[in-house]
Amino acid sequence: MIINTGAEFVFILLTIAAYVIGVFVYRKSKLMLLHSVIVATAIVILFFEVTGIDMDHYENNTKVLRYILNLSVVAFGYLLYKNYGIIRKNGIAILLATFSGSLVSLLSVAAIASIAGADLSMIITLLPKSITTPIAIVLTEKMGGIVYLTAVIVTLAGIFGAIIGPWFLRLVGIKGRLATGLAMGSAAHGIGTAKALESGALEGAAGGLAIALMGVFTSILLPLIAALLKLVL
Repeated sequence: MIINTGAEFVFILLTIAAYVIGVFVYRKSKLMLLHSVIVATAIVILFFEVTGIDMDHYENNTKVLRYILNLSVVAFGYLLYKNYGIIRKNGIAILLATFSGSLVSLLSVAAIASIAGADLSMIITLLPKSITTPIAIVLTEKMGGIVYLTAVIVTLAGIFGAIIGPWFLRLVGIKGRLATGLAMGSAAHGIGTAKALESGALEGAAGGLAIALMGVFTSILLPLIAALLKLVL
């Protein structure tokens, strides 16, 4: 992918600069409410509010970043390699845990959204909240959801999980490093995994594996659940 217009260069530079500022603010404050993703998003939104530029123009000129985002998931492979022995030993438990996490996430979202009166398009938009953004966007687009709203919801789910997750795991007595990483990665994808990585490499590896497995299981289960919803709604 090649940056071939001035607009692409400006918007990509804006995004990178906003994220760098966000990382700086988060590292200085250590407050999850000032997470780098929140700060960067606020800066970008403020830019478009001030300039009056349409967000669609931004989306169309930052596709190269989406391509890079897809590749970034592979980076977790290094941590998996470093902790391969522990992960292999607990392989069956990991598969069962992430499959259960995916199924419960999808069914709970579908049930709550249906009770709240959401239409099919909105439910599909909400369903992939617990998987990484690149996969969530593709699934939403193919199933007829609202892509940009899914991106926002996935980000919010990640931030909420990163804030609440460690506290909740302590509350229910989960202290295992592998279990902690799996829980954070399953519920809060990349943002949760980044938080888990602060505790250690094993937590980060488990979170990265959970991201991948949640993506696979959700890609299989979501279309099935969407098909069932079409029959009953």
